[in-house]
Amino acid sequence: HKTIEAVKEASFNLYPGRTLGVVGESGSGKTTVGMMLMRLTPATKGQVLYNGVDLLTLSDRQMMEYRRKIQIIFQNPYASLNPRFTVGQILTEPMKIHGIGASDQERFSLAVALARRVGLADDSVHKYPHEFSGGQRQRIAIARCLSMKPDVLICDESVSALDVSVQATVLNLLLDLQDEFGMTYIFISHDLAVVKYMADDMLVMNQGAIVERGNADAIYAAPQNEYTQKLLNAIPRGYAGPSASLEALAASAT
Repeated sequence: HKTIEAVKEASFNLYPGRTLGVVGESGSGKTTVGMMLMRLTPATKGQVLYNGVDLLTLSDRQMMEYRRKIQIIFQNPYASLNPRFTVGQILTEPMKIHGIGASDQERFSLAVALARRVGLADDSVHKYPHEFSGGQRQRIAIARCLSMKPDVLICDESVSALDVSVQATVLNLLLDLQDEFGMTYIFISHDLAVVKYMADDMLVMNQGAIVERGNADAIYAAPQNEYTQKLLNAIPRGYAGPSASLEALAASAT
């Protein structure tokens, strides 16, 4: 069998309260990078340093504490939510595992507060995932991440399956939460316009390697790498992209 090196060179730094966008087409290695940071995909070499600790060297038990600090939102919220659990159970189960809250009653109260914070009704905690829209399910996934009080949130194509208007509300929620809690985001997407809207800094990946990095606005305005230029040229002429709707919605909300 032929061995495929999914990620060859992907060295980068994260900074508190900032968003790093990771962009590239399907198969570029961007999702694999996010999965390796969480140790959901094993890395065969290299390091993942968190405050000086190499996460790749930790035992599963030691890694438990760091899983609280680094959370991930997946592309398909329905697939990542247990269909047999109510929203209340989805939110309280991680808290119980990680010892958050002194009692079931306290954890349930926290779940109601989290649901409210992401824009869901209080009674949503009694409902099941199939009773919600795609955008609402993603809000549930966001609330579940917030229950861990993470330092780093990995957003892996977290709005790509949603309509543009729904994308806007979810992305603006993420921006509000970042301002409120000071989280660092890794925002993985194939959509340069969405990354431009969300990210402070950007990495462009192709065939498992980083081919361009820098300020997100600067790369979008004047890409230096041929591959990045091709990604931008693939956007149809006259297409304003999601960022136009996102920025318009953000302006109307202020």
